[in-house]
Amino acid sequence: MIAALWSVSSLGYFEIKDKLGLSNGYMDAPVLYSAYYLCFTGLAALLFRHRLRAWQPLAHGVLPVLAVLGMIAGFTLVVLPNLPDIDLTLAPSDPPEFMFADAMYYVAKSFEILFQQFLILTLVLIFFSFGWQILYVGILVAALFGLFHLSLIFNGATGFYVARFTIAATCFGAVVPSLLLATRSGATLSYGLHWGFYVADNIFTHFMLSTAK
Repeated sequence: MIAALWSVSSLGYFEIKDKLGLSNGYMDAPVLYSAYYLCFTGLAALLFRHRLRAWQPLAHGVLPVLAVLGMIAGFTLVVLPNLPDIDLTLAPSDPPEFMFADAMYYVAKSFEILFQQFLILTLVLIFFSFGWQILYVGILVAALFGLFHLSLIFNGATGFYVARFTIAATCFGAVVPSLLLATRSGATLSYGLHWGFYVADNIFTHFMLSTAK
């Protein structure tokens, strides 16, 4: 059910984009896609409520939440506008949308990440309910999260793009069970780490393909 919901949300993204003739979904219709993923988040919370109720996080602090919000605001409002421009001659022939992302792009992206975090949490709780150790849960979540990102190749992404997202997803999947089950403010840390990858990758991309070279 988790895989089906995740896949349907991804297919729906492209369906909406094609129907409305959008060149960059998140940038062209940030409010629409924010509402879209918020609805999917609500659906996930409803479908998996019996699992989510079983989660007993160690604690939730205000400071980690403020730190994540500060990272998001600092990147979108200060860092992103000052990154070097991308040289289109160095970019792939069909570049991914995030290469040209503005602040509004990350508004919609934040809701997509929230939806994915609900699915990841549910997956972790399911495996943990089997009585498995966190280490084994991490290995399995890493494998599944990494394999799912291999599907990016079907979207026409370059091999380097698919490789770095798959490696990052695998590493994230390996540590997220420990964050969610054995750390304070685990959900906030998991969300922040997930969001932080897009910060790091965007900065990396802008400097690698910079017109200032």
